[in-house]
Amino acid sequence: MAQPCIGIDFGTTNSSAAAAEADDVRVLELDAANDNPTSLPSLLYITAEGQAVAGREAADTYIARNVGREVELKQVDLGLDIEGYVGGEPDKSEGYRPPGDPSAAVREAVRAKATVEVNSPGRLFQSLKSSLRLKGFKGTDVFGRHYQIEELTALLLRAIKERIDAHTGADVETAVFGRPVRFSERPEEDALAERRLETAAELAGFKNVVFFYEPVAACVEYAIAMDRRQRLMVVDIGGGTCDVCVMEFGGAAGAAERLAESRILGVAGVPVAGDAIDREILRAKLFPYFGSRSRYGPSKLPMPQYVYAALADWQNLYKLNTEEIMNWLIASEMSSDQPETIRRLRTLIRKNYGYPLARKVEQAKKTLSFEERARIELEEEGLDLHVELERPEFAHIIEHTLDEMRHSIEEAEKAAEMRPEDIDLVLTTGGTSLIPAVRKMLEDRYGSERLLQRDTFVSVASGLAVVAQYM
Repeated sequence: MAQPCIGIDFGTTNSSAAAAEADDVRVLELDAANDNPTSLPSLLYITAEGQAVAGREAADTYIARNVGREVELKQVDLGLDIEGYVGGEPDKSEGYRPPGDPSAAVREAVRAKATVEVNSPGRLFQSLKSSLRLKGFKGTDVFGRHYQIEELTALLLRAIKERIDAHTGADVETAVFGRPVRFSERPEEDALAERRLETAAELAGFKNVVFFYEPVAACVEYAIAMDRRQRLMVVDIGGGTCDVCVMEFGGAAGAAERLAESRILGVAGVPVAGDAIDREILRAKLFPYFGSRSRYGPSKLPMPQYVYAALADWQNLYKLNTEEIMNWLIASEMSSDQPETIRRLRTLIRKNYGYPLARKVEQAKKTLSFEERARIELEEEGLDLHVELERPEFAHIIEHTLDEMRHSIEEAEKAAEMRPEDIDLVLTTGGTSLIPAVRKMLEDRYGSERLLQRDTFVSVASGLAVVAQYM
């Protein structure tokens, strides 16, 4: 029996898949526990026993086992001696000449230690797709086992493959995977991310992997059913990237003929999207609630920024829960001009509330797509967070991010040698494209009558499945 043609949109925030058979494209159910079963949250939770859980179940398991739990850390001896050099501060006078013999320095062995969490029931990973481009992030230790970034990604892709196999009744070995126009602005990082994703797909059980630009796939998903010649732009803004594609489709009678007559005129993209917007909301609206503007000590020093960098990336927030840092926060609170904000920060770290806070911020962002205002509320022990965010303020907060998206759109137009008025229709997809400030940016440039919103989560997967049929 011939295998179905599979398209997989592995996203930073959500993933989806579709199957094409005999000119029929079917979006597959990947996560029955999710509000939208055809969309699987790109989350991976690994328990202390080594069990891997994906999707909505990963989030629910993490919340049930971790939130409200006090993190317990301890220093462990790594069994390594690191050679170091010990010496006094050299003479900085004009006549000073350092000795030529480096052995004059004193050598000393330093025992290597690490701070680890001893009571964690599991670890949650999100935005793995965005991490694929990071050369410095090769992997991490999870309960005594080292996982490379490709292995972590493969665990998530394997869960997707199992659900595809169950729905199609086949051991699917071939798939067309979507990829952003640019994983990174740096070519070497872009190439690294694609290689890692290909390796992860192979580890997950896919033997034949083909990559295809995600915005081009969204173009195909729409144009395959159109029988007139047209010039289309797709603006695909998800959790990790903003991708833009300009294409021209012919008006041939059949789908294969229309694809054969299509031309990619220009593509562009930036690794900036929904996750970056969440961080901007955190910085502007919530950092002050947790003491970013407070001053402490006799000299009224500002709070160090590394603390809030960890707050922006909740997965690393637990690393602040050391005896040294917590004692420093207690002392800072006593001398602070805003002691209640430092107390909240201690509670946030100690009680592991980083992920619930991140989810509240994301939900507020989504609410502003349909409402004029949204509230970020988190009522837990030691926290009483009630922050209101209105659309105009939100648009101002994300102004820099919008500028980067606008530049990407202009770059695609330039590559296609087109002006805004030359484009017949602008298709939008991806959850971040629903943000009113993003819509207004596009309406100001192309007019509301030329904007068409496609299915937020599955249009790319559907287009990839169509591409798989004809490749």
